[in-house]
Amino acid sequence: MDFMTDPRKLLYVSDLDGTLLDGDGQLPEDSVKRLNQLIDKGLNFTIATARNYDSAYPLLKGLNLKHPVILFNGVYLTELHTGANLFFSDFISLDVINKMISIAETHNIEPFIYTYGDQHLVYYREANNLGAQSYIDTISSEQRAHKIDDFVFSEYERISGFLLIDTGEVLEPVYAELSSLYEDELNIYFARDVSNPKFHWLQSFHQEANKGKMLKKMTQHLGISLSSTVVFGDYLNDLDMFKVAGYSVAVENALPEVKSSAHHVISSNIDQGVIFYLESLFE
Repeated sequence: MDFMTDPRKLLYVSDLDGTLLDGDGQLPEDSVKRLNQLIDKGLNFTIATARNYDSAYPLLKGLNLKHPVILFNGVYLTELHTGANLFFSDFISLDVINKMISIAETHNIEPFIYTYGDQHLVYYREANNLGAQSYIDTISSEQRAHKIDDFVFSEYERISGFLLIDTGEVLEPVYAELSSLYEDELNIYFARDVSNPKFHWLQSFHQEANKGKMLKKMTQHLGISLSSTVVFGDYLNDLDMFKVAGYSVAVENALPEVKSSAHHVISSNIDQGVIFYLESLFE
């Protein structure tokens, strides 16, 4: 990356949780104001997040984003202010989901399953550990969260992903079995829960769904070279962007393997590292 390049000629793409958002998972009003001032100066800025639209929009609605956002880890490329999906990746087959549920039940794990029909939904039956309960507490106020007795999907629903939460010891054999069975069908992330380190998350999407592949589609859509992109992240699912972008930046609180893969490490999300970095480009 040529640091003499006019920042207005580059595209900057940031992850949300653990990267742009604060320690409470929020984007404070002052942060929105500062980002909008940068956008007004010509900064090409957008978001790539594992959140769905219903979860991301309330956080981002105050931003004057001029470019589409990457949602649900690369399943969707979406116009933020209209909710229109420009591109989809592939979805997970029902056969794979039924097998996953069977494997999870063998290990006494309760899945969270994400679908897209007329709206984005997440289905769950119950929480059987504190890590899962903490996640339910986070999503329970959202209209997309549905507690059900059993997993039954309508013919109009497509399954965009699933999440298993438990200790690393419990999830390890599940990760091994799913990886062995569906190496060519699933894109699986297995790592410690950054916000609740006693637990691990095993989160999966279709093999074709990741932030890096959707970043490629977005740059093609915008007519921007991948070499002219700068990406920010903290977690395993951000590494797919790091691999294809022109320049990668990790926040100080990122996982060690993320920091070691980055071109540059900046201050943590709590210290607003991304915003200070972007502001420095215009000094």
